[in-house]
Amino acid sequence: MPAEKVAKRTVVAIVQVAASKGLKEAKKPVKPIAVDEDVSTIHQYPTTSEERVGAMNTHTGRKVTPFQFQVYDLCAQIPKGKISTYKHISDALQSSSRAVGQALKVNPYAPLPVPCHRVLDSKLYIGGFMGQWGEGEKICNKKAKLFNEGVIFDETDHVAAETRDTVIFTDFIVPKAL
Repeated sequence: MPAEKVAKRTVVAIVQVAASKGLKEAKKPVKPIAVDEDVSTIHQYPTTSEERVGAMNTHTGRKVTPFQFQVYDLCAQIPKGKISTYKHISDALQSSSRAVGQALKVNPYAPLPVPCHRVLDSKLYIGGFMGQWGEGEKICNKKAKLFNEGVIFDETDHVAAETRDTVIFTDFIVPKAL
């Protein structure tokens, strides 16, 4: 199987596990192939209104908007090993999922303190990352970042059913405007 096919999906390997009566098959997640697995780089994040007024987005060359800061503030609350959705963030902000996705697409504060790789679509599908959707190098990178934080996907690139109840974060605190 070509490397890109392996990288396209999180491969689930069948391993043999010794049991009291013979061997029993169990699924074990296999680490995705990725170019960028970094989940530790911390960027300086403007926290005061004075710092935010002139904050420039290094990806776009434009000022970061107040709405983008609202999205980034909520995204920064998602803990390591947890995920949320574009819809959960948009509901908290009384906005649209698409607007949240557009803000995260140009997130200049990733991977930390604004871990946008932890945001998935509402069906818990891997979704998009840095403007790419579905499959490709950037999606493989997103999946590897999440894998390194303990989030497991099934063969269809959805969060594994057995872990869904424990990994979803929705307890956002919407800060008052600065």
